[in-house]
Amino acid sequence: MNKSIAFTLLLILTGCDDTSTSLAPTNKTEQPVVAHQEQEQPQQAQAIQLTTAPSFSVRKPGRHIQDQLAFHFTKTVNASLVVRDPNGNEIFNSSSHEATSEHTFNLGSTYNATPLNYGVYQYTLTATLSNGSETQTIEGQFEKGLRPIHEFDHKISDLSIDQDTLYVATGDYMRPIEIHTISTQDDTVNTLAIAGADLPKPIYDIHRIGDSLYFGGRKQDWIGGNLLVQYHLGTQTITVLDDALACQRDNNDECSAVFSLTSQGETLYIGTSDGLYTYRNNHFAKVTRHGLDAYSDIKSLFVDSKQRVWAGSMATGGLTYLHQDTWHPMTEGNSKMPAGGIMAFAEGAEGEIYIANNINGLTRYQPGSGEIAQFTPYNSNIIDHNLVSVAYTDGIIVGSHDYGIAKSVNGTVWTTTDHTNSLMTQIKTDACEFDPDAVGCQKVLVVERIVESQDGRVFAAIGKSVYELY
Repeated sequence: MNKSIAFTLLLILTGCDDTSTSLAPTNKTEQPVVAHQEQEQPQQAQAIQLTTAPSFSVRKPGRHIQDQLAFHFTKTVNASLVVRDPNGNEIFNSSSHEATSEHTFNLGSTYNATPLNYGVYQYTLTATLSNGSETQTIEGQFEKGLRPIHEFDHKISDLSIDQDTLYVATGDYMRPIEIHTISTQDDTVNTLAIAGADLPKPIYDIHRIGDSLYFGGRKQDWIGGNLLVQYHLGTQTITVLDDALACQRDNNDECSAVFSLTSQGETLYIGTSDGLYTYRNNHFAKVTRHGLDAYSDIKSLFVDSKQRVWAGSMATGGLTYLHQDTWHPMTEGNSKMPAGGIMAFAEGAEGEIYIANNINGLTRYQPGSGEIAQFTPYNSNIIDHNLVSVAYTDGIIVGSHDYGIAKSVNGTVWTTTDHTNSLMTQIKTDACEFDPDAVGCQKVLVVERIVESQDGRVFAAIGKSVYELY
């Protein structure tokens, strides 16, 4: 006679204000609870057991995004899955075509306009041994929003990606500077053996060209640090490039910071507090014919799919882009570009450019027609007017300096993710270290950067933690 054993597996993804709480998904998952049968019957071992916790993921194997829920068992089983939306409505009901120990269900896809909306979903999976001798029911929930990957000891100052590796810089002038790597394949975290004294304090941008990592950041006489450092991955050696860079202000004082880095081919573009530079074949050159002030700070750099180089200024505002050896400046004065500093760029599905602005929200620019559209809290429900980062997958994703992240399909309706509806964790401001009762001592969400992998996955550095965004 078949025996039916039911147990519940809870995958609870709720926010937490305690910054010391581990963000590892396993720490947020309760172990399966087996329902006891009649007490007079001896406890019997279960044949059907999970090898790992059920996992929800968003993947882009080709042009389209897929929502997937995966279950791995110790035995070969037949499985059927029912998923209900946040309102309790059944949105998915499917059974496996064959018995196997690994079941992955495709819940929705942008291919046929069925991707899941953001929110918490309930599921019920029924697993049966191929010979019918045992059946188990697994119930739980998952959230389409974000997935915590790792929490570091200190605040993250930059996040960069190269192929399947995330590069994470932590620390500042008060805390040790460290460089970490995270594998996007299995979340493995390592720390590079680089002396913090050789690095900028803090690091503002990381960029890889070939076998070299470049670190740009701040240098001050009283805190130390370097402006630009090259790390050779093969030999694990450091080369400080400050003297060769010879970055100077208009009064001949040395630059105070390298804010941004990007590359086009073998040319490294360097955005500094006092202008734009290039580095190629061990030679630095200052770019002065870009249409902005020669000493304008270049806070953001970006290369799009057409190999245009985009450069944005924060202090003086405006942007410029290089196309076919010609720079095209756009400022508040000579275009419809809004005022404010340019913090980040991203490219949309049709080649449109999204621009994060620290005063006027998000700007969408169509390079072909020159059309400009602006999204602010005044004309849409976008999360904030002070945006520090932007990315694009199956929609626009923006990061606010203080309030979390938001996503929209077309820029008019936004869905916000923060510490109140996800596992996103706040951190305390620096003022708390000196006086916990000070007015400036607060818990905040600091979104440093959002990056996109080549296969369409999106990662964000927020506070001390790295997350995958869906």
